[in-house]
Amino acid sequence: MKVRSTWQEFQGTEIQLGLAVESQKATLSVKRRLACEQLIYFSQAYHSLLGCDLNQGHGKKHLKFIKWKFLESKAAAYYYHGLILDKGNEPSNNLSAVSCFLAAEELLLESKKACLAFCLAAPVTRAPPLWGVMKHLHQKIPDVASRKSQMYGFLLEQEKSLQALPELPEFQLSLRPDEYELPEIDPSWNNTNWATLGQPLKEHLRDSDDDDADNNEKENSSTH
Repeated sequence: MKVRSTWQEFQGTEIQLGLAVESQKATLSVKRRLACEQLIYFSQAYHSLLGCDLNQGHGKKHLKFIKWKFLESKAAAYYYHGLILDKGNEPSNNLSAVSCFLAAEELLLESKKACLAFCLAAPVTRAPPLWGVMKHLHQKIPDVASRKSQMYGFLLEQEKSLQALPELPEFQLSLRPDEYELPEIDPSWNNTNWATLGQPLKEHLRDSDDDDADNNEKENSSTH
């Protein structure tokens, strides 16, 4: 079966975005592009998992993880897209920016719910602490969304019926996964084989008791 690996590409993009956030030389355009690429990778991973048998192993938990990270990535993409739009001179640019910030804030709240759903899915796991880019964005997005919505609130109310959420730009992926084939499953992992090779615990304990009884009888006979 041929699959496309997106996890390594996401990790590479996440590291690049983290470095860009910490770098004073990295432009908003670079940060937005990396955030949008993250979103594409998780979208691909989500649709790939939908075509798999999720009842095997922890498939459903993996799907919840992808959904959680997808929402985080989308929040980051809208945040950086909003920062770029906010630099425009037209009032429409400012309104579009506020819409992006509010969307990012809402997506961040949804990602927290998705994180909780992931943690509660079997096997239950602890919620990981915030770190890296998302730790930075969990602080910045609510602050910027609140400040900008207060600044342009009067315009937002006037144009509310006409204002639509701007579409995110599409970029070609800078990292492309290589296709590979999963190896065949070793016959030793066949459940039927394990059933024949394994010994029930009760039988094992019974055999052990019988062996101990035989040994005791031999010892008693030898002493006499």
